[in-house]
Amino acid sequence: MIKIHKLVALLILTICSCQQIEKQRFRLTSKLFNKGITIAGIAHLKESDPDCNDKNCAMIEVNYPIFKSKPLLNQRIESILKREIEGFLPSVGTAKTINDYMKLFIKSYVSFKEQFPESKTPWFLEIVIETNYNDFGWLSFASSSKSYTGGVRNNEWLQYINMDTLGRNIDIEDKIGDFSKLRQEAEIIFRNQNQIPPDARLSATGFTFKNDKFHLPENIGSNDTHILLHYNNYEIGNNIQSAILIKIPYSSVTDNPEIPYYEDVIMYYKDFLNWWSDQNWTP
Repeated sequence: MIKIHKLVALLILTICSCQQIEKQRFRLTSKLFNKGITIAGIAHLKESDPDCNDKNCAMIEVNYPIFKSKPLLNQRIESILKREIEGFLPSVGTAKTINDYMKLFIKSYVSFKEQFPESKTPWFLEIVIETNYNDFGWLSFASSSKSYTGGVRNNEWLQYINMDTLGRNIDIEDKIGDFSKLRQEAEIIFRNQNQIPPDARLSATGFTFKNDKFHLPENIGSNDTHILLHYNNYEIGNNIQSAILIKIPYSSVTDNPEIPYYEDVIMYYKDFLNWWSDQNWTP
């Protein structure tokens, strides 16, 4: 019993010290404690009009991760998906589940066809949430969608979403530090990718940065090795330039040490207690 108390005391001290470290806004990169939270599986949901017999039909497909023993995080992911589908619906009524929302998308198309039977326009919506980063109590997701409900071309959109293990938003600047250095590195890479000389005006090559000054995108995410910057279509230019991705190695913008994240210490402590309980041992 004494040994267990010592273990708990040591963990409490570790947690407190790590909380202080987090306040100092270090990037936390230890691989000793941080292995990420467990993904129980990937949900693949698909819905189409069962009464449609030709190629001009509607289809909606959704793919997203489900995390083990993380109900709040799973609820947050589901809410993101519902909000994305809701943008294609006139109203949601009493819809509650993702499947309800998907069925409403199909129902909306059926109503559209009833009003415009001469239309040959098929509809589709595909939403994918991928886990780019899963470590240190920090998860970075890429939520992408492809859709067509009429018009000249398909619509594509991507959003990076940074959360903790409880589904709460994380300010990525708190993780990677001041954005000024990131902005400098990003502009160098951006100009190199697009063959723009350092002294050339960005607008001269067709980009529409405000005041002709380079700025970071709204979408900033992460994977295991890089900070990810994504400009969607039309964000800094016309659709001809399409979306632009900039990948910046962490080593270029941060020198922070490798220190365990306190939420992961708690997680592994709980896992240890669960394992201990499963052994049916008595101290």
